Amino acid sequence: MKKILNDPLLHFFAIGCLLFLVFEYFGSAGEDEDLTIRVSSGDIKALEASFSRTWQRQPSREELDGLIDEKVRDEIAYREAVALGLDRDDAYIRRRLRMKMELLVEDITTAVPPTDEELKAYLEENRQAFRQEMRLAFNHVYLNPDQHGTTLDTDIQRLLEELDRKGEQADPRMYGDAIMLPRIYSLSSANVIDRQYGAGFSKELAGMETGRWQGPVRSSYGLHLVLVRQKKEAHAPELKEVRAAVERELMSARRQEVRKQTYDTLLDKYSIVVSRDNGVRD
Repeated sequence: MKKILNDPLLHFFAIGCLLFLVFEYFGSAGEDEDLTIRVSSGDIKALEASFSRTWQRQPSREELDGLIDEKVRDEIAYREAVALGLDRDDAYIRRRLRMKMELLVEDITTAVPPTDEELKAYLEENRQAFRQEMRLAFNHVYLNPDQHGTTLDTDIQRLLEELDRKGEQADPRMYGDAIMLPRIYSLSSANVIDRQYGAGFSKELAGMETGRWQGPVRSSYGLHLVLVRQKKEAHAPELKEVRAAVERELMSARRQEVRKQTYDTLLDKYSIVVSRDNGVRD
């Protein structure tokens, strides 16, 4: 008898019977439900498109039949899992459902794009957030003081004279000492420049005349001969300058507001009871 009870085949049979009884129990409560699984032509086109994106070709008839069979199995497993209550008390499923609901609610905000008047009003209310800081475009030649010793001042003067003769035509990559940073910068913000070269470097450049080699300017690396090509002073931008950023922030604010309003409205349907060790808060 003990050998029979330990037989894996008997265990498998018992589990099968148990599952049958469970499905019968839960299934009996839903006899009136629609037990038809429909696979539309639109579903089939979606399956074909997904297969094509993955394999870069159309599926064969056998492959498509397999995809349809898998979709049917997926739907059966989903319906039976819900019937068994497997979707309840599952933190992952709850998070996914909440995410889907919030995305559905937030889609309302993207249905109608903001008008120019709304964007201008948002920009006006948030001027400081979109304020454009000073930006500089420049070339530089790096000099490592450790590599020049007592000839540093002479080398700087000689190099500055040569660069000055060539002006903007001088290729900064052909002069000075090696450095990992770029030698040519397009318009870059003062914060970005200072993060790379050290605090105060951009302020030194901002005080320079454009179109002429000057220096040296000290950074956290050493000394630099600099040609400032262009300056754009800090300013409050017009909408056309920051339209994409304003629209992105406005839509984000809208989504947050719609989400809050939705929860505030739905909250009125519920009675909230919070049980704590020191009492209950309704």
